[in-house]
Amino acid sequence: MKKQNVNNKLAFNKVAVAELNDNQLQAVEGGITPGIIIGLTISIVIDKMLD
Repeated sequence: MKKQNVNNKLAFNKVAVAELNDNQLQAVEGGITPGIIIGLTISIVIDKMLD
């Protein structure tokens, strides 16, 4: 699944990602973290205040 190349970076085989079953895909639970949402909201508010 993983191997180490000469640049000391992990290389993932595309087949290993495709082998995930439905339960494993649900366990990943990808998405936006609350910190990003809060940061974007604060950025928008500050931008509106400066206009």
